[in-house]
Amino acid sequence: MQALSQPDVSVPVLLDRLSHLTGALRVTLDPPDPDGWIHADALMTPENGALADFIVCLADAGFGANRRAAAASLLLRHGWAAGPIIAAYLAERRALRIHDFALRFSASTLVEGIWVRRADILAGRNPAEAGPGVLASLLAFSEPVLESLRRWSGYSRHALWSMLASSWLAQFSTIGELLGERERAVRAARALLARHPELARALPETYVIASGDRSEVCQILKACCLQHKGFRRRFCPSCPVIQDRERFVRNREWVCRAK
Repeated sequence: MQALSQPDVSVPVLLDRLSHLTGALRVTLDPPDPDGWIHADALMTPENGALADFIVCLADAGFGANRRAAAASLLLRHGWAAGPIIAAYLAERRALRIHDFALRFSASTLVEGIWVRRADILAGRNPAEAGPGVLASLLAFSEPVLESLRRWSGYSRHALWSMLASSWLAQFSTIGELLGERERAVRAARALLARHPELARALPETYVIASGDRSEVCQILKACCLQHKGFRRRFCPSCPVIQDRERFVRNREWVCRAK
């Protein structure tokens, strides 16, 4: 994709226009509470510092029983933080590149905010050709963290890519639904992510569970997040290990409860 030196919109204006699409994920350029965020460089040092402290919180919450489980849980959360990149693509066909950032996690360990510290917009002459720039933005955002967690945990790249692919596809689905075009967004996610060989192998299977006028896109991951190693001792409905009958029953119960 050919880049232009001066996009026709600034990053602050773009993020403001996308704020209704990122849901509970707070996207900020200037947080009023600068303490308590884990910066991008700290996300690549799981042995010490702020990330090591957060890994203890993951274990206490049942998501980090060992290093592999902690790495998987972290990448599920990190992938969800790519919401503004995905929203910019789906809503405006723009490639948002986040060069520096920090993440904030809730007391329940979910990612609740991304502080965009430095970013720019790769403006193509043809908005329909933004895909390669978006894929490059997603990889630049997450692959350094993936590789550091792979070295630390020993979990395979395939397994860790599976976590990112799951969260990215879920964001495409969620944002696509808000835009009134969920099916198209899921197809776009598959087409985009399949351009990367490792991501193509890590993409989850998807299926739709419906109840009345409500439906949800559910997943079968290509690798286990290892949550069952924690004190809950229960597999996720998206786990590739469990039987399909159990998977469908649990997801249908979830859709019915959320009506």
